[in-house]
Amino acid sequence: MKELQSPEILLGGLALIGGYMGSLLRVDLSKERVDTEPLDFEIAKKLFGGSAYGAWLLYKEVPASVDPLSPENHLIIMTGPFTGTFVPGGTRASAVAKSPLTGIFGEASSAGFFPSELKFAGFDGIVVEGRASSPLYLKIFNGRAEVLDASHLWGLDTFETMERLRIELGDPHLRVACIGPAGERLVKLAAIINDDGRAFGRTGLGAVMGSKGLKAIAVRGRMRVPIANKAAFGECLKAFRDGIAKAPRAQSFRQYGTAGGVEVFEHIGNLPIKNWRKGSFPGASKITGSTMAKTILKAPWACLGCPIACGREIEVKEGPYKGLKGPGPEYETIAMLGSMCMNENLESIAKANDLCNRYGIDTISTGAVIAFAMECYERGLIDTSDTGGIDLEWGNHEAIVRLTELIGRREGFGEILGKGVFEASRHIGKGSEAFAIHVKGLEVPAHEPRRFKSMGLAYATSNRGACHMQGLANCIERGLLMPEYGLNEALDGFTIERKPEVVILYQNLCSALDALCLCKFPVFGVTSFELVAKAYEAITGLPMDKEGILEAGDKAWNLKRAYNFLCGIRTKDDSLPDRFTKEPLPDGFAKGQVCELEPMLKRYYELRGWNPDNGSPNKAKISDLGLDLSGIP
Repeated sequence: MKELQSPEILLGGLALIGGYMGSLLRVDLSKERVDTEPLDFEIAKKLFGGSAYGAWLLYKEVPASVDPLSPENHLIIMTGPFTGTFVPGGTRASAVAKSPLTGIFGEASSAGFFPSELKFAGFDGIVVEGRASSPLYLKIFNGRAEVLDASHLWGLDTFETMERLRIELGDPHLRVACIGPAGERLVKLAAIINDDGRAFGRTGLGAVMGSKGLKAIAVRGRMRVPIANKAAFGECLKAFRDGIAKAPRAQSFRQYGTAGGVEVFEHIGNLPIKNWRKGSFPGASKITGSTMAKTILKAPWACLGCPIACGREIEVKEGPYKGLKGPGPEYETIAMLGSMCMNENLESIAKANDLCNRYGIDTISTGAVIAFAMECYERGLIDTSDTGGIDLEWGNHEAIVRLTELIGRREGFGEILGKGVFEASRHIGKGSEAFAIHVKGLEVPAHEPRRFKSMGLAYATSNRGACHMQGLANCIERGLLMPEYGLNEALDGFTIERKPEVVILYQNLCSALDALCLCKFPVFGVTSFELVAKAYEAITGLPMDKEGILEAGDKAWNLKRAYNFLCGIRTKDDSLPDRFTKEPLPDGFAKGQVCELEPMLKRYYELRGWNPDNGSPNKAKISDLGLDLSGIP
């Protein structure tokens, strides 16, 4: 392809602020029409981009009453000002829609190469609306886009789809985001997969894409992301790389991936075990990152321009899963398909992970719903006549792999489990609702809120349902200090003291990073938000400091909360399952602990400026945000 001139040096070009391409792509699949529209730079100045800008579009364009799987829902994929700049971790994009799994604000984030390629092709984001009469895919090449027939791709798994499009369009470096059979069949756990194993994983947005008849988005571009101050940017780039080179945390990620946390987290009581019923798991050493490095690891894998390389490429050379090659499982996947199900067979976890990638389903929710089914089986609420002959004894790795496949295909017992633990428990009944572990309909990820009380509060108040990435306050409980925001010493994870304050701080910071589309790994415990602010200034040419980052994150957090309020979320929904608040852990490092949510929640509401009666941002908070949030009382 011919390389196009950078928008920053085109007279009258679209990119009026550095870091942005200046254009959104709007796709109406019902009309098979593709249009471009300018990015709203005034909103971008307030909200940056990413999930925050996506939330703004959702709030303005998708009524809260809309059926998530109807043509009226929108699927929005947004990059941010850091995407495609080659800042380490500036590789992300967010997908936003009303979630079919939870019925509220849905978002998922992914990295790899696809997000940056979208910027290189000339667009900050894509808004997809309507429903195609037959399967289509979206082709975006250097500022031009068209919808094309995808009938020949329908039914293929995600890896097959990507490879077919690379051959068909004659470009081995084509970047593709697509759905697999799960998204096509509207499985509520469906994900959007890009770059052979990266995922917009959570809240079922693959089902939204499938409901629109959109199989894939294929992108290629050669434009450059404009940088306002190249000299200052070069200094920031060097500071990021130097910080990563010196940080033990970053080096651990490169050596062992996120999976390196499995055994450590078991020792300190942070690992999910047996559907959250136990606090210790001796098999953790068999599925941790160091074991992976000695057995099935082939090489580290990095997103575009990132020296951390926390991803894994694996190859299984012996046993029943011999011959398996491809992206390896991350910490969350290993914990949820491993210890959560009492499974200590690493190769089976890699196989289930591969199936999740190929069918296009969320590994966190898949592991959670399988663990739920195993507890139902143990309690005699279901038997092999319900499961299609599958023995759901704890630790049965063959059953875990088989159920993963059935969920991805929406077949047999997998059709029930593919609805998520909330709906599956309503189908099974018999008291199973008591141990269907979710918050606002989203399965809880792999961090124990009885061990780190901040995580309990973060789960309860997260806008998309239980989420570990949108409120990383357990960082300070684990000793990752942040002096720039006054966190000079570790907090005790077993107490609730100061937890509302730090949860809000981390939620706002994480919300800002999701808007900037900058990965958390090169920041927390590695560099600083002062550096992030300096990089933002260099990229955009706009003034910024660490307090401005907090303010933008606060705006984004409350915007998403406002949409959820319109969807019916109230104070009562900011809750945790009784298993966390009433059932003490029976063993392990956190033995005897529960999560004391209510006193933290009361203080949290006060600090957030939310009405304690209904959970909405109060009038003073709405006024402070400077956003038009009509419909909030």
